[in-house]
Amino acid sequence: MTALAYAVTACPACGAAAFVGTGPEAPGCDASFGDRRFLQPPYSVHDCLTCGLLYKTQTLSAAELDAYYARVDFRKWEMPGHFPTERAALALLRTLPRGARLLDFGCSSGRLLAPLVRDYECSGFEINAEAAQAAAAKGIKMLARDFLERGEPDSFDAAVLVDVFEHLSTPTDLLRELFRLVKPGGLLVVVTGNGDTRACRLDPAQFWYFRNVEHLIMLTRRHTGFLAMELGVQLVVWRELSHYETPWREHAYQCARHFAFWQFQHRTLLAKTLLPLLPILNRARAWEVAPAYTASADHVLAVFQKQ
Repeated sequence: MTALAYAVTACPACGAAAFVGTGPEAPGCDASFGDRRFLQPPYSVHDCLTCGLLYKTQTLSAAELDAYYARVDFRKWEMPGHFPTERAALALLRTLPRGARLLDFGCSSGRLLAPLVRDYECSGFEINAEAAQAAAAKGIKMLARDFLERGEPDSFDAAVLVDVFEHLSTPTDLLRELFRLVKPGGLLVVVTGNGDTRACRLDPAQFWYFRNVEHLIMLTRRHTGFLAMELGVQLVVWRELSHYETPWREHAYQCARHFAFWQFQHRTLLAKTLLPLLPILNRARAWEVAPAYTASADHVLAVFQKQ
């Protein structure tokens, strides 16, 4: 019988076993697609003492992750237009000369590079067959599964990982392979969750980003320093921003829920006196996990340059 869960006993990025605990164990969660239900077991989040990566201690097994990505509807990660994080990545890519060769690893439906296909040579890789077909229809050249091993070194001006880093079980190995394909002076553009944002650091296991069964790790500023030294590259951009454009009413609502939850968790004076008198906020007393809080600088645009 195939194992459904995997216990992570060492850092996925550097292999070190030394860590700092970031909080108590969080309840499990799940996701369903068609006739399959994917169960994330209860987990903690460790902060690697060697490289600064945040990682779950329990994840779906490799076989379950493969099944998940084969079945997932890629449209769950999409919206009309582009997210603020995607616009930031596009603005940076448009600074490259026309005709530059771009690689989008984990390109989904090709939504990121689609606006650039007329002016740039755009290639992509995607394991979800339906998403890969949609990307090819947008004019993106889809690469075979073995392109990382067989691709010509120094062949791309930039490689892009947008909302992909957090899914990686061996992130350093993949980034090393991508840099092999990037030309000297070329860029690796990473957009992912920001493990340093204050809302995350309150308790990373409770943070909405880790409440997705497919999210295994989170980037931190300290970890980018490790990557730069390990891969012999330079970090040239670290820009914190929100993944979503949140209307002010929704922003205020999220902030109030987030505030109330942590007041009750920490048993503050407000939680004992004022908040129980406010019916809407008093509901936070019974919540098992923190409410989704996407109105902060929960993402980062990190750009590395090959020396």
